[in-house]
Amino acid sequence: MGVYDFDRVIDRRPFSACKYIGLDKSLIAMNVADMDFAVPPEITEAMHRRINCTNYGYTIMSDEDYQAVIDWSYKRHGSKILREELISTPGVLNTMRCSMYALTEPGDKVAVVLPLHTPSIRSAAMQGRIRCISWLKCDKNGDYTFDFEDLERHFQDGCKVLMLCSPHNPTGRVWRQNEMEKLAELLKKYNVFAISDEIHRDLIYPGHRHSVLADLPDMRERCITVFSGSKTFNLGGCHIGSAVIANAEVRSKVRDKLYEFGHECGRPPVFSLAAQTAAYQHGEAYLEELLVYLQKNIDLTMEYLADLPVKVRRPEASFLLWVDCRELDLNTAELNDLLSRAGIAADPGHYYDTDQIHNYTGKQHHFRLAVAMPRSILEKAMKNLRNILETYKK
Repeated sequence: MGVYDFDRVIDRRPFSACKYIGLDKSLIAMNVADMDFAVPPEITEAMHRRINCTNYGYTIMSDEDYQAVIDWSYKRHGSKILREELISTPGVLNTMRCSMYALTEPGDKVAVVLPLHTPSIRSAAMQGRIRCISWLKCDKNGDYTFDFEDLERHFQDGCKVLMLCSPHNPTGRVWRQNEMEKLAELLKKYNVFAISDEIHRDLIYPGHRHSVLADLPDMRERCITVFSGSKTFNLGGCHIGSAVIANAEVRSKVRDKLYEFGHECGRPPVFSLAAQTAAYQHGEAYLEELLVYLQKNIDLTMEYLADLPVKVRRPEASFLLWVDCRELDLNTAELNDLLSRAGIAADPGHYYDTDQIHNYTGKQHHFRLAVAMPRSILEKAMKNLRNILETYKK
């Protein structure tokens, strides 16, 4: 038994947790990409120390706070961050959007690779930008990779920015070094800037290694790397993150754009800062145990869904499973009914195809399951789902 109790059930319903808003109490929430585990105790202790100060006035990032981010990035990913290139942000999604605004003008083309996290799809078409969609290629085994020819077509057509997700949500792919190198060559050839969402980069399973796009040759000046501890340590509600921007001119523009939208870099919420620094300074042992627990949850999920009319590819990162349900031949209402009868709430596949998620009623190809929860709850959910899916076997 490990030091951390991931089997403990925590009821977040009384505290307006997003995943439970409007959700029937009979359903197990497997939709929102956050975890149902307690954070490392060092985080809670750090926040208590800050609370006990009893004064919560304006606070700025200290050298220690910045160094915690720098040390973590180097130890976990071998990525060297220079202090002057690191900025504190209000989180990944906000920073992705402000970075895109800083790099483009209304009417400029922005590329996204689908399937993709819904808000990221929407981002590429905001403030008058023109969204260009490139679909990942998927083979018969459910393995996804870039369609480099299609991406090159968009770059040739004038796309100025690529919004990248690495590791990828929802497929769970960890992009290989050779994939990143090929992508980097295209970006350099057509002078395209990359904004890389690396929010899941700490949750990498054995046998895989995260490649930081900005660390490839000649990529530092044409890449913005955005990440946070929100997935790693379940700090999504803290709205704090980091961006690494080597290009001084671009860094200044991103700072200005964040300020325009109400955020002054280096002055995060006081308790969020305490949580982030404690996580990066003391969270490594927690993360190692978490990864083992998550792998067992993934094993359990895949065992329950084996030999059924669905296909599940083992994720290489994150706690999200992308379940292929095309064999069921269900439309949106039918899939939602199936999931409801199984006692779970999950995201249907079209959420990752479009930002118009409420208008689609056609056939469903996938659903996404978030499995970062105590195993007793997950096992109940999977038993229910298997029982329902058994009725669809031919």
